[in-house]
Amino acid sequence: MAAVGSSGGTGLPPSPVNPGSRHTPPSPLQLLLERATAIEEELAQGKEKPFTEVTRCHSGDAVAAGRQPLTFLRQVAAVCAYPELLGAECVPADAKRRAGLILRHLQGGSPGAYNLEYVMDTVTEKVARYLERRDGGVPSDPRCVVPCGGTAAAVVDAVSLVADESAARPTGVLVPTPGPRLHAAAAALAGAVAVPYPLDEERGWAVAGGAVRRVLRQARATCHPKALCVVNPGDPTGHVLSRQNMEDIIRLAAEENLLLLADEVLQEQAFLPGRPFLSFKRVLWEMGAPLASTVQLISFYSLSKGVGGGGYRAGFFELHNIDPRVLKCFYTWGMSVYPPILGQVMLDAAMDPPLPKEPSETASEEHGQGLRRDLARNARLVQEALGGAPGIRCQPVQSGPRAFPRVQLPPRALRRARALGLQPDVFFCQQLLEATGVLLAPGSEFGQPEGTHHVGLSLLPPAETLERVLLALTRFHAAFLRDFS
Repeated sequence: MAAVGSSGGTGLPPSPVNPGSRHTPPSPLQLLLERATAIEEELAQGKEKPFTEVTRCHSGDAVAAGRQPLTFLRQVAAVCAYPELLGAECVPADAKRRAGLILRHLQGGSPGAYNLEYVMDTVTEKVARYLERRDGGVPSDPRCVVPCGGTAAAVVDAVSLVADESAARPTGVLVPTPGPRLHAAAAALAGAVAVPYPLDEERGWAVAGGAVRRVLRQARATCHPKALCVVNPGDPTGHVLSRQNMEDIIRLAAEENLLLLADEVLQEQAFLPGRPFLSFKRVLWEMGAPLASTVQLISFYSLSKGVGGGGYRAGFFELHNIDPRVLKCFYTWGMSVYPPILGQVMLDAAMDPPLPKEPSETASEEHGQGLRRDLARNARLVQEALGGAPGIRCQPVQSGPRAFPRVQLPPRALRRARALGLQPDVFFCQQLLEATGVLLAPGSEFGQPEGTHHVGLSLLPPAETLERVLLALTRFHAAFLRDFS
C-alpha cells in the first residue's frame, strides 16, 4: 500500500461546506432548532399550545443534556489556569498534585503560552501509554501521535495527506451513511469529494464489503478514491462493529489500496458487555503480517465526545504504518496544530487518571460507568417503547448518545412533503414539533438508505423525560398514519 508517506443510491446530507459560496444555507435541523426557539418564545408570551414546553431530544451533546464533564479534569485545568488554587482546600490533593506536575512542563508555568513542546512531547507520551493500556499491550509510538483541538480540523488534515487538487479527477473519500456530517465537510475543505457508501441496516448497521466495492466501482468513473472512513461506534446509529466486520474492512482497505480513517470518538460510550469497543489498530495488529505492517491507518480520539465535554475541544489522532516524517507537515500547515492548551491539560489528565485509593479515583470511575449505565437503560426504554409500535422499527443500540429509529410514512404524507419542498422525514419532525413540542433530528441530517425515513433520538435525557418523549412519538406517529392514510 502506498497511499501516504511513501514514494511509490444512498442519500448523503448536503455538505455544509460550499467552497464556491460565502453563505451556507441552514440545514433542516438548524431550521427545526430555530422553530423550537420561536415556539419557546410563544409559550413564554402565553400563547396556547397542546403542550407546555419544548423537549429537545435530538442532540449527542452530553453536557448540553445536563451532564457535567469529569470533575477531576476540570479541577486540574482550573489549577493550571490559576495556580493560586494549589493552596485551596476545595481542590483534592491528587488533582493539585497532577496540576503541579503539568505546570512544570508548561512554558512560564502557564497554559497561556503556545507550549508546543509540552503538546508534542509530554502529551504524546501520555497518550501513547494510554493507548497501550487500552489495546492490551499493542505498542504505540509517541512520534506517531498528533494532539489536536477536537477532531473536526484533524480529519481535514488527514484527508489533505492524500487529496490532490491538481489531478484531472478529484480525490474521493468514502464516508458512511448514515453518519456524521463532519466527514463530507472535511473532504470538501481538503479539496476532495465525499463518496457515500451505505451501512446495512438489516445487519445492525454493519459495513457491507460488497456495497462498498460497488460504490467504489461507480465512483472511479468520476474521482480517484483514496480513503475509506469508518465510524465506530456509530453515530447516529448506535452500533459497535464486530471484530469480524472490522477484519473484513481492513482486508478491503488493503485490496483496494485505501487509507483507512477510523473515527473512534465515541469509544467510551460503548455500553454492551457483549459487544465491547475494539480499536482498528488493535484488530489490525492482531491480524498479523502482512496486513499489520502494510495497511495505513489514522485513528481519531476526542476528549470532547468522551469525559471532557464538547466545549473543551481536545483530542488526538494516531498514524499507523505511515512514515513518522509525515508528522512534520502537521506542525507546518495543519489546521489542527497549536491546540488550546487547557484542553490539552485535560487530555493529559484523562490519559493518566487518578490511581487507586487517590481521593478522585472513585468519582472518576463512577463518571464513566454512570454514563454508560444510563445510556444502556435508555436504550432498553427505546426498544421496549418502539418494539410494539406499528410502523416504527429500531435496530438494537449498543453505544453512543443516539438511537436511529425508522418510521413508516404513508404515500400521502410523502406527496404533502414534496409539495412543501421538504424531505419527508423533515416534514414528519416538523409536524411532531408543532403537535407535541418534541424536537427530534430528521434522518436526512445524517443520510439514510434510499426510500427509508428515520429520526435521530437522543439517549442522554433523564429516563422520565425520555419516557415522555417516546410516548409522544408513538402516539403522534399513530395519529400521523391515520391522518395521511
